[in-house]
Amino acid sequence: MPVWLMSECLQDAHKTGEADLRAHMEEMKGHHIAEIEELKLENADFAKRLEDLYATKVWLLTEGSRLLAKIIHKGPEMTQAVAAVNNAMSAIGVNSRVHGGYLHPLKKKKTPYGEVPLINWNAEAELNTAIACFDSLSFPVVSNLSNFVDEPLSKI
Repeated sequence: MPVWLMSECLQDAHKTGEADLRAHMEEMKGHHIAEIEELKLENADFAKRLEDLYATKVWLLTEGSRLLAKIIHKGPEMTQAVAAVNNAMSAIGVNSRVHGGYLHPLKKKKTPYGEVPLINWNAEAELNTAIACFDSLSFPVVSNLSNFVDEPLSKI
């Protein structure tokens, strides 16, 4: 094969290889651009989710905690427990006043102290029971919070 023909063949092969390389580089460039656009969209989604999480945190620490305390404070569990303690304390107070008022004129009374009808002899046990109930209170509003872990702030 003559040298000039070999030279032309090499030049053609070089041009073909160069064209193939450029085509491959353009294809890779297009692929990378598509990946970059996909990552930008994913990043925008993460940024939105981060903003939502921050808004949820702010709401939870301000409005959410205030609302939770209000619901607990006004809920039937707290109201009943406080009423039970209050009623038991009142009974103990009445017993104390009756006892004090009874001992003073004891010398003139014919009824033994143990038979005084106004005294609630179970008042101390009732108070202890009421305090135990108060100490073991559970609030459905708190225990149900775990059901909202995956819910959006608007649903909470």
